[in-house]
Amino acid sequence: MLQGCSVKSNDAPPPPQVKPIGMANPADVYCTKIGGKLNAKENAAGQYSTCTLPNGQEIESWELFRRDHPVKK
Repeated sequence: MLQGCSVKSNDAPPPPQVKPIGMANPADVYCTKIGGKLNAKENAAGQYSTCTLPNGQEIESWELFRRDHPVKK
């Protein structure tokens, strides 16, 4: 009686790479860049984030960004 040998490989292919959906929120990036801590919030209008600055002040992320990056006219 002949029996064949088979080799079973346990090497599964690597999982597919997850690609980012898009660009990061510039206001949130700025918050962390200056040493702040992001806080996810939600209200009836939807989701938003605040930034707790190193001095303890909490400010809405886009408000902070616009304050520190005024539009020049």
